[in-house]
Amino acid sequence: MIRLFLGLIAFLSVSIGGLFHSFSGDSPLDEIAFENDAVVLEADPMPPESAVQGSVPTPDLPSEEVKPTAPAPTPVQVLVEKPVDQPKEEKEGDAGLSIESRILRFGFRTPPAPRSIDTIVLHSSYNALGGDVYSVGRTIEEYEEYGVGAHYLIDRSGTVLRLVEEANIAYHAGSSKMPDGRKNVNDFSIGIEIIATEESGYTDRQYAAVNALIADIKGRHKIKSVVGHGDIAPGRKTDPWKFDWKKLK
Repeated sequence: MIRLFLGLIAFLSVSIGGLFHSFSGDSPLDEIAFENDAVVLEADPMPPESAVQGSVPTPDLPSEEVKPTAPAPTPVQVLVEKPVDQPKEEKEGDAGLSIESRILRFGFRTPPAPRSIDTIVLHSSYNALGGDVYSVGRTIEEYEEYGVGAHYLIDRSGTVLRLVEEANIAYHAGSSKMPDGRKNVNDFSIGIEIIATEESGYTDRQYAAVNALIADIKGRHKIKSVVGHGDIAPGRKTDPWKFDWKKLK
């Protein structure tokens, strides 16, 4: 009896297990079907060539490789400056006359009103302080020692130095009197000193400079007389020493 009961229980267990297994869908066929479905789902079918060509336009490719062309360089304008004309050396008056300024601090005064100039007085002087008798610097030092001055000084080479402006009254004539009776010749005259000793005379360049300077002055003033220091201070002055008046133009 007991043996029959145990057999019944065993039969029921097997039947129920098979029935359960069939309802669960875990049969080998189902597994294979599932795996095939998975394969079908994972692999997309290749689209036909016409579909690919119609949906994705194929770009036209050039037959040869075309290299990019570099932009043409912008032309550079080169500005060529014309040479600037150099200023020429300024010369006053007659061609060949060059006047250098060496204005004195002494030996003149400024008149209260513009003065009228009609006379040129020629002088001669040299360095008596020792050393080179023709030294321009030492000669000017001698002027300062005596408190005198002139408008112009011509050295042995013919160089003309401006010592006093023509508008000012230079102390070059001292006590003096013109042949026409006018006194204080400094007031209406221009004084020109020429470096020379009492025995040396003058160089050709000095004569040329004197003539050029007188011509230059005449271009600015109405000069009536060109005289020597000795002509307006007789008995007191004798310069210009050994001056050849025939060489004066």
